[in-house]
Amino acid sequence: MIKIVPDPPTSTPSLTTSEKPFGTLDSNGQPLFAVRAGIPAEDALLHASTLIECAEAAAWDVIDHLHLNDKSLVLGLIQQLDAAQALIGALLDQPT
Repeated sequence: MIKIVPDPPTSTPSLTTSEKPFGTLDSNGQPLFAVRAGIPAEDALLHASTLIECAEAAAWDVIDHLHLNDKSLVLGLIQQLDAAQALIGALLDQPT
């Protein structure tokens, strides 16, 4: 018997991170920090979600010490953090 439709792959390839340096450079111009390669995407997204929550909490704390125009800028930043958090939550199927 000839199959018209091929069998599906036995396993789906898992998405992982690649090496990605970030942040401050040392005196030789080399980055001090980097995302390691091979971290599963879900783990990376969970950590990114936590980082966004921390940034949002810090932004809310800063608002009390700013003038009106500066508050508007920080509120815009919070809205962007909320959008990023919602996107990550949608990928992970978590409540935001």
